[in-house]
Amino acid sequence: MADLTYFVVTQITPDEMSYKVFVLYSHAHDRLFVGYTTSLTDYMITMNVMESNNPLFEFRPWTLIHMELFMSEDEAMVREGFLKQEIGQEYIRREILPMFDFR
Repeated sequence: MADLTYFVVTQITPDEMSYKVFVLYSHAHDRLFVGYTTSLTDYMITMNVMESNNPLFEFRPWTLIHMELFMSEDEAMVREGFLKQEIGQEYIRREILPMFDFR
């Protein structure tokens, strides 16, 4: 008789995936910004609308080109760290950025 293995699949809601790793792109300046947050909406408002002391404000407008969801801050920090490295930046420019038409 065959050995059967059962897998339990649990559905995870977006609320449970509270950490968002994101990539923003400034077409006017050809700049990438990688970060993580629990409130992407607030972050986008800060980057694009509200004047602030943030040095990246001058590169606006920023466009969200990629986002990944994580349940733990540790996982989000590891992924953010990878995407900030040279190999991660090359991946973004090679695989993600070409999906957009910034004319």
